[in-house]
Amino acid sequence: MYRAKIFSNPLLVTFLLSQFLMVASFAQTNKADSSLAQFEDAQYFVKEAGKDKAKPVKGTLVFDPGAKSVRFESKEAQYEIPYNQITSLIYEKTAKPRYALGLLVAWPLLFTKSKGHYLTIQYKQTDGAGQFALTRLDKNNYQMALATAETQTGVKLQRIEEK
Repeated sequence: MYRAKIFSNPLLVTFLLSQFLMVASFAQTNKADSSLAQFEDAQYFVKEAGKDKAKPVKGTLVFDPGAKSVRFESKEAQYEIPYNQITSLIYEKTAKPRYALGLLVAWPLLFTKSKGHYLTIQYKQTDGAGQFALTRLDKNNYQMALATAETQTGVKLQRIEEK
């Protein structure tokens, strides 16, 4: 009975149909753009020659199914790894106490921990040498990045979580 009242109003039917067509055309035009998965606020750790520690470089982690590769984009450093060269994906969740922040700002912070989400991509170069790329993911999008990495590359993700 209620459905009959809605569809009996031609103005409302026209409006609903136009909204449906607009959403359908928008989805069709942005179909190619939606397949490119970009994850902002990532950090790639670059090992410089002669240094003991790797330097974090901020940028964007991009999974490109068209090029079948994962890449890191930044002004300072970048990498691009084809999916067929990836041998394993490792996710590691770390936690460390916030002692300094607790002592300097507020004592309740002594009981909290900062968490880090890391994705290690192990791959073989064209000459057969094994390499890896270590990337820290943002806490707001790491779950989506991990799911995207596993589904697009076809490689099973190994999880290592520290409590």
